[in-house]
Amino acid sequence: MPIEGGGRTGYVMDRSTRDRLYRTGVSIFVIGMLAAQASTLLVTATAKSVLRSKLYPFIEYPMYGIAHYEGERVTATWHLEGVYNDGHTIDISQEMLNLSIWDYNRIIQATMASQKGAADAFREVMRERVPGSAELQQVRIKSYAIKVTRHGPEEIPSEVPMTVPMTPAS
Repeated sequence: MPIEGGGRTGYVMDRSTRDRLYRTGVSIFVIGMLAAQASTLLVTATAKSVLRSKLYPFIEYPMYGIAHYEGERVTATWHLEGVYNDGHTIDISQEMLNLSIWDYNRIIQATMASQKGAADAFREVMRERVPGSAELQQVRIKSYAIKVTRHGPEEIPSEVPMTVPMTPAS
């Protein structure tokens, strides 16, 4: 419907039901996205809590971790080495344990941090999944690390930061 007056000629926008529904849908979407972003503040504020470790839908990637500086030693990966009663050793891989990389790292880090029950859970996984585990005397957790340099990562010798006896201490 044309409008004339004031030296201008134009058209009045016809606000149909379809147009209102479209604008309402877009508004709800935008408000939902803003609410999702705001909810991350709560998760960020609750470090090392159930909300952050179990309910938050995103994995915390190492890429978002703390900064590393030149000359610093950074653990690149963990390896397990089983030691039998006769002194022979066996490499225990993530594939042998049939664990995802996330579960493999989680069980090792929980054991290293001496979390309650972690060593028992570690022993149980070893007994269930490592061939000849009844003869295992201990499992060494080996840290394969790199050193941060200006020219990229530099391999450095591995360390054994922890040894887990396969028989719990009495």
